[in-house]
Amino acid sequence: MTPLSAVPPPDEPERVVRSLAAVDDDHGIDNETAHEPSTDPEALLLCALMWSAHTGGVSAEDLRITAIVTADDFDDVAYRRMFAVIAGLVAAGEPYDPASVTAAFMRSGSGGAKDAPLRRRLNEVITAGADGFTAVHYADIVLSQSYRRSYRTVAAAIVHAAEELPEEYLFDHLVEHGRAQRALWQRLNTFRAGQ
Repeated sequence: MTPLSAVPPPDEPERVVRSLAAVDDDHGIDNETAHEPSTDPEALLLCALMWSAHTGGVSAEDLRITAIVTADDFDDVAYRRMFAVIAGLVAAGEPYDPASVTAAFMRSGSGGAKDAPLRRRLNEVITAGADGFTAVHYADIVLSQSYRRSYRTVAAAIVHAAEELPEEYLFDHLVEHGRAQRALWQRLNTFRAGQ
């Protein structure tokens, strides 16, 4: 099997569709999720990365963050998309300030009505209130939350294996997941050691 990446629980696509579609058309308020980007480490990391771009060029810390953190570390699907765009701009050495990230979404075809909720979420992230100097702090939190979430995925996989796998494969399956979890723990500690 391939190594596990930290992924959200299996019901995520339904939850995300509900959260993106649950906008009150009369008031523009998301009544179902009551999401507050100013208290969400994922949103604050994205915000901090975009505002850190104003320091001139790509910072070594932003390169380190985008090399270690992956889109799969984000629980929120919209934030995954935003991080992938930001990381791509960082890797290419291009500007990744709010206007540049917005332009990258528009160039990729995210200007239509189907992506209006995404653009709305991007605007919320841009104004979440994080400054560029806090990106490492929020990256640490995102990695930590991702690591914890990965245990839910492992638990579900082990339950599934207990029900479906032949007995002779059960222990090897457990060991494989243990190795993957150790690798995620080492990744988190490697990131923290670089601070």
